[in-house]
Amino acid sequence: MTQAEASPTLKSSRHAVHLTGDLREPAGPLHKYVILTTHKNLSERMRCFIAEANASRARLEGVVEAFRQLLAVDMFRALLEGEGFAVMPATLADRILGQTAHIAETRSNQPETTSQQLIGGICVEVLDILQDCVVPPKMFGLLRQVVPSRQIEIALLIVALERVKLNTARVFIVLTPQSQLADPSSARKEFAGIDAAQLAAMEANFAELSQEFRNSAEQHGPCSLALVAARGYLDRVMGNVRVVRYLAHNFPTRLEEFQSTLDFSRRTI
Repeated sequence: MTQAEASPTLKSSRHAVHLTGDLREPAGPLHKYVILTTHKNLSERMRCFIAEANASRARLEGVVEAFRQLLAVDMFRALLEGEGFAVMPATLADRILGQTAHIAETRSNQPETTSQQLIGGICVEVLDILQDCVVPPKMFGLLRQVVPSRQIEIALLIVALERVKLNTARVFIVLTPQSQLADPSSARKEFAGIDAAQLAAMEANFAELSQEFRNSAEQHGPCSLALVAARGYLDRVMGNVRVVRYLAHNFPTRLEEFQSTLDFSRRTI
């Protein structure tokens, strides 16, 4: 990308001044303690988020499956209609019909596209991702060391983790596969106290965990919105004496499940 072509992007980016200067990585060596501690903290943060996202998704899927089975019962369906609950939130109805799962599957099968346009060695998409963040200038020097797709991945991860910090980016760079380095032929850096086998294991585990975290983060937003909608609908349904009495006599397990979901939602939403 020429300077003229980059001009609109540079003018709209709050980080333009860093991209037109001398982008250098941090001069000091990365200590073993920093690598291991940052890696541990980031991993724990991702695992906690994944666990919370899985719990929310499991609750939502439980509600969806419960309603799918109950709505197959003519008497229950007639009861909902008679009590004014025939219309439910679209997000909940779509999941009961299986439409949301189809859309998500279609989207996941679409190939990801990454622009190859670079400004100062930085992918233009990275500027959009980091636009509202306070970014240490030297971070751009680090990001230049990896290919554009990896730059985007790192930017998305550090923003999602709310860790737009220099050492966080440095650890992501250290744990980047050789094939995703801007210069794959360059020798990997060595760190005192961390042997090659340990570093390779950390790299593989971190890549797998990062991918799982990204998947959970992408699904968590729609899932949370659907769970909020389901909770609102459940609040109304469970406040109806006739519906609760019917469930208690005919589907006590479903009644307990609905109440448990409401309790869970009040704690987490």
